[in-house]
Amino acid sequence: MSSSIESIDSLVETAGRPHPARSRHEVYPIIGKSQARYADMDANAHLNNLALESMHEDARAVLNARVFPGVYDPGTRQLRLVTSQNVVHFLAEAHWPATIETGVGVGRIGRTSFVASSALFRDGVCISVCDTVLVAINDDGPVPIPDFAREMLRDLQIWA
Repeated sequence: MSSSIESIDSLVETAGRPHPARSRHEVYPIIGKSQARYADMDANAHLNNLALESMHEDARAVLNARVFPGVYDPGTRQLRLVTSQNVVHFLAEAHWPATIETGVGVGRIGRTSFVASSALFRDGVCISVCDTVLVAINDDGPVPIPDFAREMLRDLQIWA
C-alpha cells in the first residue's frame, strides 16, 4: 500500500509532561472531594484510569455550572459546552479506599473555548492532572463565550 506519508510517526501527537507547578494544590481555585468506590479498582487494586477521569469530569462540571448557570438544563440554557480535546496524565498510583481531593480552574481562555485544568490529590500527593478544551456552541456551531462568563473564567484561572 503506497502512501504520501513518510512515517507513521508524523500521524501521532502526544502531550508533553505537565508543568511541575500543576502538582501543587494551591494552584487550583476550586477545591472539592470525591470518594473512590470499591468498583473503581482494577485487577492490580489501583483506582483505574476511567474512575480517575470521571473524578476530573465531576470537577469540571462544578466549574462549568459556576461559570455558566443553567448550562446543564436543556430547557433554559443559552449555550452548550462540548469537549474538543481531553488530555490526562496519570502521575502516581492510588488505591481503594480513598478520598480524592479535586482541584480545578481555568488554564486558557479563547474566543469560543477555554481549557478546564484539573488535578487529583491523594494524601497531598498529586496523582493525576487533566486539561480539557471546552467549546461553547449553540445549534449553529461555536459561539463566543459571553462577557459575564469570560470575566468569571478569568477569575478562576490557575496560577503558578
